[in-house]
Amino acid sequence: MNTPTPSLAPVSIQPIGVVESAFHAASEYYDYAKEVRIHLNPELQRGLVGIEYFSHLWVIYSQHRSAEWLREKGWGDQAPLTLPLCDDRSGQGVFSSRAPCRPAALGSCIVELVRREGAILIVRGLDAFDGTPVLDVKPYVPQFDAFPQAIVPLHWARVMERSDDATHGSREFHWDTTNVEFVLGLRCGVIALASLEARRSDPLHTEIEGSAFFAQGWEAATGCSPLRGTLVRTERALEHAPWRVQLASQVREISYFLPNLSWADAAEVMAAPESALLQVCTLTLGR
Repeated sequence: MNTPTPSLAPVSIQPIGVVESAFHAASEYYDYAKEVRIHLNPELQRGLVGIEYFSHLWVIYSQHRSAEWLREKGWGDQAPLTLPLCDDRSGQGVFSSRAPCRPAALGSCIVELVRREGAILIVRGLDAFDGTPVLDVKPYVPQFDAFPQAIVPLHWARVMERSDDATHGSREFHWDTTNVEFVLGLRCGVIALASLEARRSDPLHTEIEGSAFFAQGWEAATGCSPLRGTLVRTERALEHAPWRVQLASQVREISYFLPNLSWADAAEVMAAPESALLQVCTLTLGR
């Protein structure tokens, strides 16, 4: 049975306004606290009645200068479908990231509405170039638009450096409070990647005999995941020592066992020599 090809006919969209911003050139840094003015077509002003009672808005705009952002990043002129190794989100598909190089060149942003002046909206948090065409504006409604239980990969959103990131990161990922088995998996995964001379974005496969927390740490380091069918785990409790783990790339494979599962805290795991964490069972080349 043949899968029908979706219709890809061009779609024409008429902008409803334009951005006035101090953001004139592509840069790695953007000040989200600065006010930005959205000048809507004056003929559309009646459509803004009541919008000032909302604190936040969705803004849809055209990424009409995305090529400049690509050159600033050193990614060339062609928008990648998979983010390159030089990026923090390496290996992620463009549709599973928020990278501003969308194939359809559409950007979306939730902004804080400061005030309205006729057909002009003054907002904060709009990361669009000066002169960007605006395609739509609509209210942000937390009852419909916010999902507190939604799941994203570990620390996925920490890709932009802000002044408070270090503080937040320390509190969320402090060695005094982080789960020991998670950190054990994280560090072991980093060691295994280095042993295989592999990258997180490479096609990898893992088999683990260990706890769920250990597997989550290993997944954070290696990118292997049960969601992709690249991580298979057999449950083992701490008393079921030793745990075993295998990591395979397209060209080699390595197996370890963990001789010690009793660690006082995560800091002790981070300070331990590699030989105290893992011992190699087998190393196979030319897989």
